[in-house]
Amino acid sequence: MSLQPGQHVEWVAGLGLRGERALDVGCGSGHAAERLAAQYDEVLGVDLSEPMIELARTKRSKPNVEYRVDDVFAVDDDGFDLVYSHTMMHHLPNYRAGLQHLKALVRPGGTVAVVDNVCDRYPTPPGRMYLLGAWLGFPRQIGRLGLRDAWFEFRFWHSKPWLDHLRSDRYLSRSQFREIYDSVFPGAQYTDLGFALAMRWTDGRGVSGAFGA
Repeated sequence: MSLQPGQHVEWVAGLGLRGERALDVGCGSGHAAERLAAQYDEVLGVDLSEPMIELARTKRSKPNVEYRVDDVFAVDDDGFDLVYSHTMMHHLPNYRAGLQHLKALVRPGGTVAVVDNVCDRYPTPPGRMYLLGAWLGFPRQIGRLGLRDAWFEFRFWHSKPWLDHLRSDRYLSRSQFREIYDSVFPGAQYTDLGFALAMRWTDGRGVSGAFGA
């Protein structure tokens, strides 16, 4: 993960939202949390993986960012102006319950922003798709990382633990994604990011221009 750039960080940062408190659920190594620190007074990054959190603390520490090893359902802090999650939701055993919990964490006038992987052809893409992507992307990664790190990454994409992890993923189709999100977040706005869909919803209990709604 230390070799990976932050995915879709520009999307959430580009929403132009600002406020007092932001939450990044499933923050991984902290790419988005670090970026959101420039737009919020306090940022909390939460992830189940202790190694990921340690990497975030080492690589992307900011005075106004706290990283915490925790489950999403254990987060019960006072309301946030932004609740953000990136490619985490499909790991939850109860997708709808996860969305409802994110909604409960946002303040009136605040925003929930979620990015998650989607696949219209099958819930679990075959491993050969990822392997093909690794082969096609290898020359580009050499240019970005250098041969040694690109080769390490290439071998990782072919490792059994990673491929087993990918086989455990269950993605929604685009239509399923919109259906479940519309049911929890009426009036949500969507952006197609290719392999993922992004959703933005503002809590209308107290809409304010300060939140960019």
